[in-house]
Amino acid sequence: MITAGIIAEFNPLHNGHKYLMDTVKDRYADAVIAVMSGSFVQRGAPALSDKWTRTKMALKAGADLVLELPVVYSMNTAQKFARGAVEILNACGLVEILAFGSESGDTERLQKAAELTACEPREVSEMIKKYSSEGMSFPTARKRAFCEITGFSVPDSPNDILASEYMRAIYETGSSIRPVAVKRIGTGHDSRQIAGSIASASEIRRRLAEGESAEEFMPYGEFPMYDPSRLDAAVIGRIRECGSEYISRINDVGEGLENRFIRAAQNCCTVEELCSAVKAKRYTLSRIRRITWSVLLGLTKDICSGSPKYIRVLGMNETGRQLLKKMKKTAALPVVVKAADYDGAVEDKVFSVNSHAEDWFSLCAPEKELRRGGRDMTMSPVLLDIQ
Repeated sequence: MITAGIIAEFNPLHNGHKYLMDTVKDRYADAVIAVMSGSFVQRGAPALSDKWTRTKMALKAGADLVLELPVVYSMNTAQKFARGAVEILNACGLVEILAFGSESGDTERLQKAAELTACEPREVSEMIKKYSSEGMSFPTARKRAFCEITGFSVPDSPNDILASEYMRAIYETGSSIRPVAVKRIGTGHDSRQIAGSIASASEIRRRLAEGESAEEFMPYGEFPMYDPSRLDAAVIGRIRECGSEYISRINDVGEGLENRFIRAAQNCCTVEELCSAVKAKRYTLSRIRRITWSVLLGLTKDICSGSPKYIRVLGMNETGRQLLKKMKKTAALPVVVKAADYDGAVEDKVFSVNSHAEDWFSLCAPEKELRRGGRDMTMSPVLLDIQ
């Protein structure tokens, strides 16, 4: 059985995701293992719905086994997001292919970009620092620096950036996994345009937030929607009381950015107001959002810098059950099926902060029953069509 990995957030799962998994199974593999962000996502926000709901959708759409990408990687830079997910797929000991959506669909060009950024020339690094100091965002500064020094244009479209980071992680870890770029269909990332039954995740989120229908763009209809504004006061209050020394230790904070957060928190009452007040030309909005939520979750630089120590199973179908049975023999890390049974739960800071993040996230739930604490330790994996 040829097994492919995909890395996704399914926030929410839409027809483009289903197309990717259908394509992978039609052309490249017999089974799909999905590494999925948990309750907080890379754009810097709580997910639209809980990870078990999104896992069930993923299984219905073609994934066979769904594993969790812990919050220390899902709420991180593209490089660390990709590295954490690839290391989990490496540790499974089963994955032969990594498939991903890409604007270009050009695997060879993305591979070249991955190797160039992995072995970044000193002159490029210095040029990136220069342009960043002049107010450029990191992605823009990096693209311009590589163009000027090497003559090669590194990707700057969202999915191609992630794709090259996946391939960079494969390259840097010496993985035998083969990368396969699948050209995206329909609309671009964050686009408001519609192409038949395909819409971007951001457009779907916008429609749902404004009470509009988006069912035609999602294969599996309605789901419980969580409201992150329930945590606005907690986030603002945490920033106001924790102080600059603490914020300076939060992941991706540097260059005195902590002071911008403290000043903004004195005058802002919502997360969106705060992020708008802190944002500057050189900082992407996603980075500011990730830092904002990271303060609440306690995602410090040291916690966010290590490699995965476990593989968390969120759900499976019958094929996934067979994969899991094999994985328990091939895995290079402990496989956690029930969180309460994980022997390393107390010592593992990544596991601990992930469970605490779930407690915060649960307060955003639409129903009182879903808001109870401790769900991460008591919920069992989703089982779909298990015989």
